[in-house]
Amino acid sequence: MKGIAAGRQAHRPFFSRPLLWLGVPLAVAAPVLAAVTQQSAPRPGALELKYSAPSAARGQALAASCQGCHGPRGVSSDPNTPRLAAQHAGYLRFQLAAFRAKLRPGTAMQNAAARLTDQNIADLAAYFAAQPLGPAWPGGNAGLRAQGEVLFQRGDAPRNIIACAICHGTDGRGNERLGIASVTHQSPDYTFAVLRKLKHAPSFGGIIYPEAMRIALQPLNDDELRALAEYVSRMP
Repeated sequence: MKGIAAGRQAHRPFFSRPLLWLGVPLAVAAPVLAAVTQQSAPRPGALELKYSAPSAARGQALAASCQGCHGPRGVSSDPNTPRLAAQHAGYLRFQLAAFRAKLRPGTAMQNAAARLTDQNIADLAAYFAAQPLGPAWPGGNAGLRAQGEVLFQRGDAPRNIIACAICHGTDGRGNERLGIASVTHQSPDYTFAVLRKLKHAPSFGGIIYPEAMRIALQPLNDDELRALAEYVSRMP
């Protein structure tokens, strides 16, 4: 098997939630759509993987070295470390390939990924993708969560804020075929930090549509980014 880590299909135009798109003014949606449809695929030499059928069993053996940071079965309890459980396999392959190629920053992960073969990456991704989604993060601010729910599910057209649900789905689980990440039940601290990086550093690696995310996040202030982070960390 051969292909870009997250799959070439991830780079074609998408209208995966047509009913949601109908409610979005063209002026709001157009810049994000343009960023997605005009973006070229990642450099094949850096992110192309060659592997045979992925094995979750082999991935489980490899994952023993991951659980110190990412937690048992990929369910981290560290608010600064992402959960990997139930994340899409294609997205995970893309992340590991990006770390290995040093296209995504993070010294610890770059060093860990440097030891992985293409087959290792595919097997690890298969294992974590097959794990059950971790529980919602406990506690939190109910007011922020309610604000985040509105922004995520409906956006705010007068302010050119596009609903996150259009790409990530109303359940926050993303889209495997299109390479869009699941964002459900990540910690609010981790999610907020990533959103700020995506907003302020369009070259932030490890994401398939960086310019689309940068455009979508521009109208949001830090309080609203925190509200989004609170909501996705405790989505139903």
